[in-house]
Amino acid sequence: MHKYDEFVHKEISPRLSPGEGIEVTGFLFTKSLTMSVVSHGLSLIGDGYFFAALTRKRLFLIATEMGVASLKTVNKEMAEIPYTDIKSIKPSGFLNQKMVAIELKEGKTLIFRLNSLATHYASGQKQFIESIVNFHQAAIKA
Repeated sequence: MHKYDEFVHKEISPRLSPGEGIEVTGFLFTKSLTMSVVSHGLSLIGDGYFFAALTRKRLFLIATEMGVASLKTVNKEMAEIPYTDIKSIKPSGFLNQKMVAIELKEGKTLIFRLNSLATHYASGQKQFIESIVNFHQAAIKA
């Protein structure tokens, strides 16, 4: 487990119910890759980055930020979304650039990007989208 996974586990562990464990970690962002190219990477600095963790019951999101040289291990804000509060999950994208739209029952849609090759930020990066879809489906069937 590398430093980013350790950070996620440390931040989320106190919020877990007895018997609930982190199954998959991921690194998500909301920044536009097009803007990154246009601004020569300067638009990548700042907010719009999230460490994510999946349990069998819910999705955790830890808002963090990108510094000049690297991703920071900072918990700016944490959200937890039970799968039962999610109306639908729609994955898209191609090659290693993925997107996932999470539509909440309250009407809001969260759109995240994910680079499946960014395993240095989260060990579950490659299986994150498939896992969240499967955990959501299992939760709504239960």
